[in-house]
Amino acid sequence: MSMLEVKDLRVAYGKIEAVKGISFDVEEGQVVSLIGTNGAGKTTTLRTISGLLRPARGSITFEGKRIDDVPAHKIVTLGLAQSPEGRRIFPRMTVEENLMLGAFARKDGSSAVRQDLDAAFELFPILRERRSQPAGTFSGGEQQMLAMGRAMMSRPRLMLLDEPSMGLSPLMMKKIMSTVQTLKAQGTTILLVEQNANAALKISDVGYVLEVGKIVLRGTGQELLSSDEVRKAYLGEE
Repeated sequence: MSMLEVKDLRVAYGKIEAVKGISFDVEEGQVVSLIGTNGAGKTTTLRTISGLLRPARGSITFEGKRIDDVPAHKIVTLGLAQSPEGRRIFPRMTVEENLMLGAFARKDGSSAVRQDLDAAFELFPILRERRSQPAGTFSGGEQQMLAMGRAMMSRPRLMLLDEPSMGLSPLMMKKIMSTVQTLKAQGTTILLVEQNANAALKISDVGYVLEVGKIVLRGTGQELLSSDEVRKAYLGEE
């Protein structure tokens, strides 16, 4: 049984169907990427998995439990967390306050939460250095680290990352992708939505290509990197 199973998922905004019957699995311990152009349905898919949107049809199963009708705040307690597109940090709150919001639903005691706070600081030392600083004073890359650290604070077994490299410098993008690999090595399964197809596929076990709400290609990260179709359409190569 896969950790996450999405079957015949359809999601609509009014009469406009944004996701048109997609199916895919995420196995425990994998990095799985969804790539595609703007409007392909990638973010809509993640928002539906995390409970922020309701599907028109289809099913989403996480660790054997149907979650497509479970409220978003309860999905977090099941072990699934999202780092959203655009970071969505709270700019007037401190770095540490933002991080602690990620642990809002935990009931395993303050010492365990503190342990995970230390783990986030270990992964992103800049957050420890500036833990009392308002988050709104951070650069885009630093805010992305904070958003990922906040998602870590719920101790997820599956983390959804939505466009983590958006707007970042090449150096900062490499740091974020390296962090995804570190999280995988630490035992977190990752579902990654990313417009930078080259960076995403290089670190992915499996990748899916979405076009206008449908999956049109599937393969290992390396298979998709070597695909002529993917290279021409998403990697800018002839």
